[in-house]
Amino acid sequence: MPHTIHAEPLTNLCRDIFAAAGTPTDIAAIVAESLVTTNLFGHDSHGVLRVKQYITMIRAGMTQPGQRPRVIKRFGATAMVDGGYGFGQVGARFAAELARQLGAEYGIAAVSLGQTTHIGRLGEYTAHIAAAGLIGIGFTSGTMYSGWVAPYGGRERVFGTNPMSFAAPGSGGETLLLDFATAGVAHGKIVLAHAKAEPVPSGMMLDRHGNPSTDAQLLDEGAVLLPMGLHKGSGLAMMMELIPTLLAGHRPISAPDFSFGNPTLLLALSPEAFDDHTDFAAQVAALQARVKAVQPAAGFDEVLLPGEPEARAYARRIKTGIPLPDAVWADLRELADELGVAIQSRQ
Repeated sequence: MPHTIHAEPLTNLCRDIFAAAGTPTDIAAIVAESLVTTNLFGHDSHGVLRVKQYITMIRAGMTQPGQRPRVIKRFGATAMVDGGYGFGQVGARFAAELARQLGAEYGIAAVSLGQTTHIGRLGEYTAHIAAAGLIGIGFTSGTMYSGWVAPYGGRERVFGTNPMSFAAPGSGGETLLLDFATAGVAHGKIVLAHAKAEPVPSGMMLDRHGNPSTDAQLLDEGAVLLPMGLHKGSGLAMMMELIPTLLAGHRPISAPDFSFGNPTLLLALSPEAFDDHTDFAAQVAALQARVKAVQPAAGFDEVLLPGEPEARAYARRIKTGIPLPDAVWADLRELADELGVAIQSRQ
């Protein structure tokens, strides 16, 4: 039976855990809010499930909790941001805000983020760009050659799960958001399946011998994830492995400052810079309405837009609370005990 806790006390708990582990209060609040909001949107694989991982990374020296991002290079409408191996959410928010500013000024902008740890949900940052009336595009990777995903036709790990995200501003301040891994299933969803003692959907994973498997536990025993869409997803994964990683300033595994991370590239495009005679947001809304009007196929109740399941999850969970698997709640309680953090009421 999942433990249900409302967003505010869960955010406070995560913030206090990070702060007790040596994170400045403002940074702890940013990371906690990002993780809990991700849970609210239904992406539990990238939510507070990650708290234990992040604390482990701090203790291992892989995350520097007090580091703040800085711009290390500017060239016209482009910029490189160095996250200093601080929290990825802090670096990615900084990069997204910079992309918004440069996009508004130049009509188009590209900002890379390197020396970063796990950034969380990529769509958070493209949505931030879209909230300013710009088109947000994001690509992120693992660190080259050390991921979880085999190329199409192979059985060895090469790629990260390497997500892509697109966010288009719509009418009334709404955003059309697409955010997906180029693997058939995100690594975090395997971790979540393991925590919930559930099987992985078939066709997503091979065991270490190259045989199909649905056992989430096997990922720690040499199993590999498969790319989405066969060869097409494999090709996308390869491009995501290259482009954001190299533009962010790739550090080889042998480098002294190497650490796990999510090199990221964020783009911001101003619709008015291309065509100031078309109401872009109105056209987005028109296409959304046309798609929603399509008659559902057999076996479907309705046609859903990208981001619509997440919006419904948010509307439900903000009222009823966030269900956490027993294993995740146990991890949070254990960390709170270790670090002397009080657990508030779940309401």
